[in-house]
Amino acid sequence: MQSSVEKTSAIGRKMNVVVPADKIETAVQARLKQLSKRVKIQGFRPGKVPMKIVEQQYRGTATNDVLGELIQTSLQEALQGQDEVPAVQPDIMPEAPVEKGKDFTFTASFDVYPEFEKLDLEGVKILKPQSAVEEADIERVVENMRKQQLSWKEVKRKSKKGDRAIVDFVGRIDGEEFEGGKASDYPVVLGEGQMLPDFEKGIKGMKAGESKDIEVTFPADYNEELGGKTATFTIDAKTVSEPVLPEVDEEFVKSFGIESGDVAELRAEVKSNLETNLESQLSAQLRQRVFDALTEANKTEVPLKMVREEASRMVKEQKNQMVQQGIDPKMLENFPDPEFEVLKPQAEKRVALGLLMMEIIRKQEIKPDEERVNARIEKMASSYEQPEEFVQYYKSNQEALAQVQSIVLEEQVVDLLIEKADVEVENVEASTLLNMQA
Repeated sequence: MQSSVEKTSAIGRKMNVVVPADKIETAVQARLKQLSKRVKIQGFRPGKVPMKIVEQQYRGTATNDVLGELIQTSLQEALQGQDEVPAVQPDIMPEAPVEKGKDFTFTASFDVYPEFEKLDLEGVKILKPQSAVEEADIERVVENMRKQQLSWKEVKRKSKKGDRAIVDFVGRIDGEEFEGGKASDYPVVLGEGQMLPDFEKGIKGMKAGESKDIEVTFPADYNEELGGKTATFTIDAKTVSEPVLPEVDEEFVKSFGIESGDVAELRAEVKSNLETNLESQLSAQLRQRVFDALTEANKTEVPLKMVREEASRMVKEQKNQMVQQGIDPKMLENFPDPEFEVLKPQAEKRVALGLLMMEIIRKQEIKPDEERVNARIEKMASSYEQPEEFVQYYKSNQEALAQVQSIVLEEQVVDLLIEKADVEVENVEASTLLNMQA
C-alpha cells in the first residue's frame, strides 16, 4: 500500500492512499465465498451455487460491502506510517470508481490537533478580583426584601414618583379610538417606566377623582400602526396610593421562614448567602480571566468540524435555556438558528480552550482530586433537605460524578496556571460583582 501526505494549512492535511488491486480482490473473493453459502439462485441448492455465477451476480454487492472497511483499514495503516493523528473524522474522496484488477486510490482530508506554544501563564499579568461582603450590602438585600412585601396606602394628595395610580383611560387618534388604547382599573407605578414617558408625565400630579386629557406621541419604532403618531388620552384617576414598607421586626423575619423571628439571624443568613454567591462570582471571574489569557497566548487554527459542532451545541444550549425560562418549545421551531459566521468566533474560542485544557491535563498528568470532589459534592448537598441522599446519588451515578470531577479538574488547571502567572489583586465591590440592585 502506498500513501503520501500534503500539508494544506497549519493543521490541514490531505493524504493520498493507494489500495493494491490484489488486496481488494482478496477481500471481494472472501465476501463472495460468504455470500455463496446463503444466496438462492433458481436451479441450485443453497450453498451449491458455482462461484462463477455468484461472482457474476453479486460482485458489485461484495465490492461495496468490503470497500468501506478497506478504506478505513488502509487509512489507519497510512496514518501510522505518517505519524499523523486526525482530530476529526476524515473526509474521504475516491479518485475514481473501483475497478477489477486496478489499484483503488482515495484522498482523505482532515485536520490534526493544533500545536500550542504556551501551556502556562508564566510572565502573564492576571488581575485577581478580591471582595468582601459589607454591612451596606446586607442592608441593600434587606431593603429589597422589604420592597417584596410593600403595601399601598391611599392618599388624597397629588401623585408623585413612586406612587401607584389606578386609572381608566381611553386613547384616540383623529377622534377615533384605536385597538389597545383603552383600559379600566389600570395600575401605574410612577417612575418604573412601564408606560410611555408622556403617559406617565400626564398622570403625575393628578389626584384621585381627577380627569384630564393628555397628548402622547408614540416612538417611530413603536409598531406599524401607531409608530410616530400622536394620540389624545382621556385619563380618569380613581385612586392614588403611596408605598408602605414593612418594619424589619419579628413578624417580617418569620415571613421568610426564620421561626425565631430574630433580626440578627436574618441578617446573618443574608450575609452567608451573599458570601456564598460572592465566592462563586470571584471564582468564575478569575477562571474566565485565566482562560482568556491562555487562549490569547495560543492563537492558532482549530479544526473547522469541531467549530461547527460547537456552534450547534451553543444553539442547543440557548434553546434549552429558553425552554427552562418557560418559552414553549414549539415557538422556537419558527425561529431560524443564527448564522454560523455569527457564532464562529465564540465557537472557535471554546474549541481552542477545550483543546488547551486537554493538552495541559495530558502533559501534567492531572487527575481529579478526590478530596476536592467530595468537598464540592458535600457543599452542593448542604442546600438540600436530605443531603445524605444527594451525596449518595452523586457518588453512585457515574454521569453525575463525572460532571463534578470535570468541574474540579478545571479548578485544578486554573490553580496550576495561576501559580506561574504574574498575579495582581484587584479590589471590587461585592455589589458590583453580584449585580445588586440599589
